[in-house]
Amino acid sequence: MTPKPSCYIALFRAINVGGHAVIKMSELKKMFEQVGFTNVITYIQTGNVVFSSNETSKEKLAVQIEQKFKSSTGHESKIFILTNDKLKKAASRNPFEPMKRDKVQRCHLMFLSGKPDSVHIKELMQLEGREYRLHVHNDVLYYAYDNKYAGKRRFIDFEKVLGIKGTSRSWKVVDKLIELSSPK
Repeated sequence: MTPKPSCYIALFRAINVGGHAVIKMSELKKMFEQVGFTNVITYIQTGNVVFSSNETSKEKLAVQIEQKFKSSTGHESKIFILTNDKLKKAASRNPFEPMKRDKVQRCHLMFLSGKPDSVHIKELMQLEGREYRLHVHNDVLYYAYDNKYAGKRRFIDFEKVLGIKGTSRSWKVVDKLIELSSPK
């Protein structure tokens, strides 16, 4: 008996941003289907794909998708593979009350390729200021800023400061991905 496929969420790092690694979501969906994934749903242009697979190794899935993406587009992209459970846990640990404060702040979650060490986290926390509120829990960086700072805030290269790769999604995108990947 073949096991029931599991649902995963693939987050692409740095595609369709600033003209880099541009791909239409319909092409991305087709690429996932060519690999053999099922129930493929893409969400907005920043490279969010919900899909099902019998593969149980998230690392193998990431490598498979990264290779297919490179062979199909000529571009490289780090892929973060998450589960609905991982997204729900990350959402539940958000210290910035995104649902309650939606009208006054913007909140993002950066999924990291690993847990940053305490030295890097301390360095990051020293950058917290009027416009940024920061929090790290395991392999997720949470950051929020008041709407009045949108477009006017200083740039922080979170990956460089933390010494680790990551990909950010707004609270609203995370919330929608939880909905799309929840069992029907």
